[in-house]
Amino acid sequence: MPLKKIFYYKQLSLLTFRNVGWLGIISFLALFFAVPMHLILMDKKDYRRWERDQVYSEIFDINILVQAGIMIIIPLLLGIFLFRYIQSKAYSDLIHSLPVSRSFLFHFFTWNGFLVLIVPIILNAIIIMAAYWIIDLHQFISFAKIFSWIGVFIIFTAIVYFTCIFVGMLTGLSITQGVFTVLLLLFPAGIIYMVFYNFSNYVHGFPVDKYISDKLIYLSPILAPVIIYSDYSAVKVFTSYIVVCVILYVAALLLYKKRNAETVYQTLTVSNLGGLFKYTVTICFMLLFGLYFQLINQGLPYHLFGLLIGSFIGYLVGEMFLMKSWRVFNRLKGYVFFLLAAIVVAVAAPFLNSKYEKFVPEVEDIKSVSLEESDNYSDDSIKTLTSEENKKLVVLMHKELIKADETYDHNNYDDRLKKLTIGYELNNRKVTRFYTMQREEYKKLLKSIYESKEYKEQLFDLDTKDNITKVTVDMPTGQTLKITDKKELQNFLTIFMEDKRNESFDQMTNNYNLAATISVDRNNKMTDYYHTFTANNKETVDWLKKRGYQNLFNVDSQYVDKMYIVKAEDIDIEYSGEFSNEEIDNKISKLQNKVEVENKEQQSDILAKFVYPNEKYTVLVKAKYQDDIIVNFISEDDLPDSIKQKLKN
Repeated sequence: MPLKKIFYYKQLSLLTFRNVGWLGIISFLALFFAVPMHLILMDKKDYRRWERDQVYSEIFDINILVQAGIMIIIPLLLGIFLFRYIQSKAYSDLIHSLPVSRSFLFHFFTWNGFLVLIVPIILNAIIIMAAYWIIDLHQFISFAKIFSWIGVFIIFTAIVYFTCIFVGMLTGLSITQGVFTVLLLLFPAGIIYMVFYNFSNYVHGFPVDKYISDKLIYLSPILAPVIIYSDYSAVKVFTSYIVVCVILYVAALLLYKKRNAETVYQTLTVSNLGGLFKYTVTICFMLLFGLYFQLINQGLPYHLFGLLIGSFIGYLVGEMFLMKSWRVFNRLKGYVFFLLAAIVVAVAAPFLNSKYEKFVPEVEDIKSVSLEESDNYSDDSIKTLTSEENKKLVVLMHKELIKADETYDHNNYDDRLKKLTIGYELNNRKVTRFYTMQREEYKKLLKSIYESKEYKEQLFDLDTKDNITKVTVDMPTGQTLKITDKKELQNFLTIFMEDKRNESFDQMTNNYNLAATISVDRNNKMTDYYHTFTANNKETVDWLKKRGYQNLFNVDSQYVDKMYIVKAEDIDIEYSGEFSNEEIDNKISKLQNKVEVENKEQQSDILAKFVYPNEKYTVLVKAKYQDDIIVNFISEDDLPDSIKQKLKN
């Protein structure tokens, strides 16, 4: 009897190699020519003076598209062809008539297929290692990265492979197995993306980009190239993938043991999953079409039309897959039930939204609060405030934003809109809200918070000077000052921070055309950059003047022929060239509320404080010897009081 078993094992091994061995050979050759051969044939002379440690930081940098294709296509085809016999009646009866258990067959085929999957990877890794020592590839790759490459490649191919095997146990058609595998790999990230983006514009304060971030791609291993370049060493992600592989393996084994031979050629082998499959397809199509129509037009009617037509098409597609026929228009009763359920959800949604939108935590429940002028939520970039004063101010601001109840398109890049993320850390949980508001409303709500001492110290974080080794000042004149002397460094930072504490809200938040950059090097080899050194930082400018750096923010006004200051809303010009010079002249001549600046010193001061994008006041400059009228903007804080008074009249 043992000899008979050995005979069966040998024959099954040969059968496996005949069925899928060619995939292993293709995988090996494709990887060999993509990576080892590429490294061997590279012209070493071109890289002899290469300044970096290695030409490639990762082995995946070499022919990434080829490697990604192997990583996805080979395990997908392997999973299909390996168990091809269960999708053919005669073939299935033959294999299952052998004197071995189903469990044995599953384990045997799965692990033999897995060997076909990983052996080409390991063989190519060995070739790379040999080439590394024989022809000295240290300038091209790091030896340690070879082992990382093996691990990452095996993990990504394994999850595609085990997913395909799991799906194969649920269907009796090879083509369906391939399609469903790809859809299942994309499903987690895809469904979250579509759900959040479909309804984000109708839920005031919902921080969609907190959830739709780079981390979302980790839920879909089929996006392997993107994941590799996003976070190559995500240990938690790889551990999760291994756990998922184990779960899929066990689930596939259980399904294989219970699978009926009669389910060959059926779309689904488990009849109870028919309804789940059909309505999942319906929901996916509904969200996809809703997203499409939402991107075309932001109006609610278009979005609802997209949801309706998408759900109908999705329901028909699901039925066609199950029935393997296009004649499904007499089976629409289920779609009517789906519509009724969707209407119930739509009616209940506003009540749930209202509770979510109007929630503001009590001040005593807040441990800390964070603000970020962006929709790109990041724990590292948000500054944390803990003072009672600021917590109260943020709560009051949050209530005002709820009252405004204005929801803008999250992808709107209008310069007049500002984006703000509020993050609360409460005693028992975290709460995040995201709002888009008009610039004037933004200034009104945030002014007191931004001008607080705590916020400014959080923003610049330069009071702790012990860990700072160098400060570099890149001035608008093109000059660069590097400060490394400890006494000078501390003196500069003390003066700079004092200037920053005295800045107004406008001076903190304006984007000045003329500004200097300060970079700070720390002991931990990290460098921070501050793009907010302007003419308003008087003490810092004086400190630099004493060291020979003159005229940093002085703009020569001798070539200015005429300069007018008007309210931006009165003239409604957003950029130079929007109107002809004659049209601009006509607009200026018709305006009663305007100020002509003739003082050269005042002109120079205004020229040094131009900002972008649009601000409250427009500056129109006609230069000598030029025909064009230049359009710029200046903030209310930077405009001289005498001019502001004239414009109010």
